[in-house]
Amino acid sequence: MKSLKQIALIRAGHPFRGRIEDVPGGTARVIQMKDVDADRGVNWAGLAATELAGRKQPDWLKKGDMLFAARGNRYFAILLEDVPFDTVLSPHFFHLTVKREAKVLPGFLAWQINQEPIQQYLQKSSHGSQVQAIGRQVLEDMPLAIPPLDKQHAIMALNNAWQQQRRVMDTLTENMQRTMTGIARQLLRDN
Repeated sequence: MKSLKQIALIRAGHPFRGRIEDVPGGTARVIQMKDVDADRGVNWAGLAATELAGRKQPDWLKKGDMLFAARGNRYFAILLEDVPFDTVLSPHFFHLTVKREAKVLPGFLAWQINQEPIQQYLQKSSHGSQVQAIGRQVLEDMPLAIPPLDKQHAIMALNNAWQQQRRVMDTLTENMQRTMTGIARQLLRDN
């Protein structure tokens, strides 16, 4: 068992002061809660463009990084397989980067965070009266099981096959719904 802080760098989202202003032609993009879905990932086309103030170099997201949604009623990690713009996270997220020496696949780490045992840990550890949140210390101390790389690859292959199967089933369900709707409309026209 290892804690998250042993295998990943954990950074807070960009420290915006006040509201995130949408600046047409802005040089930076910002991922906000409205831009992410635990199942579909990041809606890159919908990101707000802005300008970042301050002297500190931003913690730009890069391929292989993860975002962790730390506020709300669902906590999840998303692996960023591509980052098409200079992009930062809003303060509602933590920015995770696997340490080189950790021997952990970023996709495996995101997968494990999203599984039920870790989700139970997060639910028990959340705080807040109106909006639940995960604090940095809770995230840093998150207990993780890190198997050898070959086992991580096997788990990821199994997960990818399952995700593909879910997409096929979703498509079949949508097609069947359209067929049933068409039949119902035709019945109404015939009567």
